Amino acid sequence: MGATPTPRAEGWTIASAEALLESLTGVVSARIVAKPGGEIEEIHLLTTEEVSPKQTVRNVESALLAHFDLEVDHRKISVARTSAHKKPEAEPAPQKAPSPPEPEALPLRAIQASAPGDRFLFVGHQVETERSHIVRMRVILMLGEDRFEGEASGTDLPRTRLETVANATIRCVEQALGVGNPEGRRLTLQLDGVKTVEAFDRRFVLVSVHALTGREVHALAGAAAIDESPDRAVILATLQATDRWARGRM
Repeated sequence: MGATPTPRAEGWTIASAEALLESLTGVVSARIVAKPGGEIEEIHLLTTEEVSPKQTVRNVESALLAHFDLEVDHRKISVARTSAHKKPEAEPAPQKAPSPPEPEALPLRAIQASAPGDRFLFVGHQVETERSHIVRMRVILMLGEDRFEGEASGTDLPRTRLETVANATIRCVEQALGVGNPEGRRLTLQLDGVKTVEAFDRRFVLVSVHALTGREVHALAGAAAIDESPDRAVILATLQATDRWARGRM
């Protein structure tokens, strides 16, 4: 286990592997994080309660091995469960069910119907190398039953990489604000900075964001411990800074 994936002669892509995992029983969404050379670093799954997490991990390992000859360490697979999603059951109606709309096409009332206690849920993120020393970050969030994706590109240097992850997260939140703002007010989030600090024998990420509402500027801040990866900690800290402010304006 833990070996570097060896693709078959015809090759494989992140998109095709994600599509395969999303076809598994109980899987609502799947996101794969891979190194530029093709080695899978992380697999994040959002599942229903139909299948246990252990069985889901085994299903993922078996599917990737059978379809793409990819051997993935089970420790790289994380499973988050939700009771708010169920895979659609086949309906007897002869016509084909419409595909779910893209995030930007989601109806306004879908956001307004979210329960007051709903929070932004971090589903996963993907890192792609666009060209030499330039990376593109894609972050996926969910609010209630609605899904949002944000992207940002930046230099693959320690500080700017963290800022790029924060900006991709902010784009997701802004997308939700654009859909869920019933009065059509201009709401903007601007990254002020990202910093890593050491305290209590641990490393933390601090994120500062400016929220602009008309002529008003609000200072928002969030923090998260670096337990798994700096990228993930930045996403969680950015959400801590913006979640309550954003949901209060939907």
